[in-house]
Amino acid sequence: MELAEKFISEMNFDLSAFIFDILIPCFLALIFGGLIGFQREKAERPAGLRTHTLVCLGSTVLTLISYLGFSSMAGTDPSRIAAGVVTGIGFIGAGAIFRQGTLVKGITTAASIWIVAAIGMALGTKLYYLAVMATVLGFLTLSILKYVEEKIIKPPDYTVKITTLENFTEFDKLINLLKQISLTVESKKYEIDDENNKRILTVNISSKQSGFSNLVIRRLGRVKGIEKITVN
Repeated sequence: MELAEKFISEMNFDLSAFIFDILIPCFLALIFGGLIGFQREKAERPAGLRTHTLVCLGSTVLTLISYLGFSSMAGTDPSRIAAGVVTGIGFIGAGAIFRQGTLVKGITTAASIWIVAAIGMALGTKLYYLAVMATVLGFLTLSILKYVEEKIIKPPDYTVKITTLENFTEFDKLINLLKQISLTVESKKYEIDDENNKRILTVNISSKQSGFSNLVIRRLGRVKGIEKITVN
């Protein structure tokens, strides 16, 4: 009986505290994390809407546990949980990074996961203005700066012309090899040279890879059936 009474006393429900201390931070975590996640989802990145929303919500909840659950306990350090969130989020971010050929991709997505975790921690400690500012700046960085990169800091464009034998059929393999060492394949064109019994593949691509021309020749030169490779 005493155990039940003690349990009921500890379960006293304060509506006002629930709304302002728990409901609002968690609800804002869904919105702010979802906003960043929506941008990543729209860009077709490996971590999208659900991942960013859950990371933001999870970091908010853990910070609330630290902020509300341990701050009143003598001899405890409430910042330890927050420090664990910072460490743990690195493992999730690392899972979004992968290597494709000579390029490393997913670093921006990992950084976006890191920032939504920081936003969640700000919400968990009720630093709402900081959370709003970080969300707006993070969203603008992911959307607008991408446009600036493409328009102002555009990587060099290359035209790769590959001449093959008439019976060559592995053009998809050539395209995949080029994708591994380039940022984007902007266009491709197939031609048939009946006079010389050749097939010609012309691909326009952009790449920041240093020594791109030599790398293309080394990679594609291993494929049987290729007679000539020209990179402009």
